[in-house]
Amino acid sequence: MDGSMRRVIGLWLAMAVLAGGCGGGGSPTTAPTVTEAPTTTVVEEPAEATTTTAEAPADEPAEVPTTTMEAPAEEPTGTTTTTTTVPVEEPPATTTTTTEAPIVLTDSFRGVTSETIRIGFTSIDFEKFNSTYGFNLTYANYGPTVDTYVAHINATGGILGRMVEIVHGTFLPVGAATAEAVCVELVEDHQVFAVLNGFAGPGAESVNECFGGLYDTILVGGKPTPEQLERITATWISDDISLGRRGRAFVNLLRETGRLADLGTFMLYGANGDYEATIADTTEALEEAGAEVVIATYNPSTGDESATIAHMEVVLERARAEGVSTVFFIGEAAYAQEVVFELGDEFIVLILNGDSTNRWKTDPPLGIDEAGTLLTNRSFTSSTDPAMADCLAIIEAGLGLEVRSVELLEEGEANYWAATQASCRLFELFRQIATAAGPDLTNESFAMAAADLGSFSISGQPYNSLGPDKSDARDTLSLAEWDHGLGFWRAISDPVDVG
Repeated sequence: MDGSMRRVIGLWLAMAVLAGGCGGGGSPTTAPTVTEAPTTTVVEEPAEATTTTAEAPADEPAEVPTTTMEAPAEEPTGTTTTTTTVPVEEPPATTTTTTEAPIVLTDSFRGVTSETIRIGFTSIDFEKFNSTYGFNLTYANYGPTVDTYVAHINATGGILGRMVEIVHGTFLPVGAATAEAVCVELVEDHQVFAVLNGFAGPGAESVNECFGGLYDTILVGGKPTPEQLERITATWISDDISLGRRGRAFVNLLRETGRLADLGTFMLYGANGDYEATIADTTEALEEAGAEVVIATYNPSTGDESATIAHMEVVLERARAEGVSTVFFIGEAAYAQEVVFELGDEFIVLILNGDSTNRWKTDPPLGIDEAGTLLTNRSFTSSTDPAMADCLAIIEAGLGLEVRSVELLEEGEANYWAATQASCRLFELFRQIATAAGPDLTNESFAMAAADLGSFSISGQPYNSLGPDKSDARDTLSLAEWDHGLGFWRAISDPVDVG
């Protein structure tokens, strides 16, 4: 594999990991195994006792047979009845009967029985990826972490009494072949109700449409585009924030934190033509917020380093002439970013998606040491974050080890953090929606529940929402600045609701 191809795979892999599309165990050429979950018997709760009180008509005293029950002398008891003349002024009591209806579970849909829900979980086989392509990535495969969280769900009542059965499907994030095989196995062979996590990586990401487009199967994960959502028939939602919405969300974050007014005149630069819609939406958001955008363009030569540098030099001359203060990069424009980094503090630089830059901690981009002010939006969820405490306690107890976030990992230490975040967030999101869907769990009831869910919280993300026209849940972002001494991003704001 040549250097440029390895670099492309590396960039996509960083995006895949942060999107939750990684982990898992086993070979993608081996049929996924089903972990048998304990079954539960639906227990109907007994109806509440019927209380009947016989009262005489109000206009005529009546004798009532005497029944005596012992009660504490110091306080009257409502269960003791004596022969009494009912006062005329008291209205007659009514007979009250209350019966709580039991939850009735049935075999309501493909993959859903009265006792279980079968769910597929897709993830990268890191062990095979490393051996096949010569990488030395330290991400732990997700399988054990996922199984641990599923065991927690089942131990705490499942989903309205149904136990979760998990089916693992692993793939390689290069090309579509292994992803396509996993899609077929999960849906045709294992008849899963829904799939969590999805696919990511060059060629693999597009296979996410296989679930909802070919097999009418729910997917929770990935980052669907508006065009993809138009082509599917089953619900597709994400626990993350879509790249298409992230530009406007970043503008909201800058405005809410009071930083937008300091950034002057903008140039927006997209990694390629696929970002035209995001560039247009971000431009509109900036102008609505009172900022000036004088250049909005994209790289016509993505992947060609020499052509990218030449194009960037021409664009920057125009930016200088137009008085641009801030260059706003949209997409993984690595070569173009390096050109601006080497210019020092000539321009303030905004990076659209800071969650995709975790690799910079161990593999910093060229010129980053010379760069001036760099700002981005990202999640700062950490293993020291109280919002992650319950999730970590569950996973650490199940795996028998300490799960530490990226900034605390030692060199070469296995990274269970990505698997932990994905497991807790995806299953929490699915569990909330499936519970709201009620006992008759189907594609239709799940879709209605997702559309009506509104605002909610999941591990490490206090601000989330779903609605009829909103399929990406996350509304939580923090503003971050590159810390040259630390060699990584530093939070300069609390989490903000950018929804």
